[in-house]
Amino acid sequence: MTPDEILAALQAEFGDALTDAGAKGSEAWATTTAAASRAVCRRLKALGFEYLNCLSGVDWLTHLEVVYELSSLVRPARIRLRVTVDRGEPVVPTVSDLWRAADWHERECYDLFGVRFDGHPDHRRILLPEDWTGYPLRKDYADERLVPYTEYGAEKKGARAEAPPGAPAAPEGTAA
Repeated sequence: MTPDEILAALQAEFGDALTDAGAKGSEAWATTTAAASRAVCRRLKALGFEYLNCLSGVDWLTHLEVVYELSSLVRPARIRLRVTVDRGEPVVPTVSDLWRAADWHERECYDLFGVRFDGHPDHRRILLPEDWTGYPLRKDYADERLVPYTEYGAEKKGARAEAPPGAPAAPEGTAA
């Protein structure tokens, strides 16, 4: 099957649950909802996408996304499935039983973005300590231990003031 035929099969089965779909060359892409994501993934597995390259999270400020990169090992075909997730209640059904590689990918996505994978067999943090508060890759994450972002060059004078004790002072009007 070509990527266009794969998308046609998915759109025939899932209709309005599949949006922003397209194909170019040997790659296809589509977006779906969290509610339909497991069924779409199960169908993609049945269509021959037996390899999960990557599962990652994306923060768009208004919503979160879980992105599945899938490949077929039999034919030269790839598909990128984006699942839109609500920021307030980020829950997606697990696919760790469909692709074994999803086990750690889902744990990492939970750890860094806060997306819960309903039905995951070992849903706990994988990178950060269990007592960590928040999700560091979200754009609204704030941690008092982090240095705040500033525009380039805005802190020139502040950087000079932080020179180590005993260091010669830079002449006025020169870079430190």
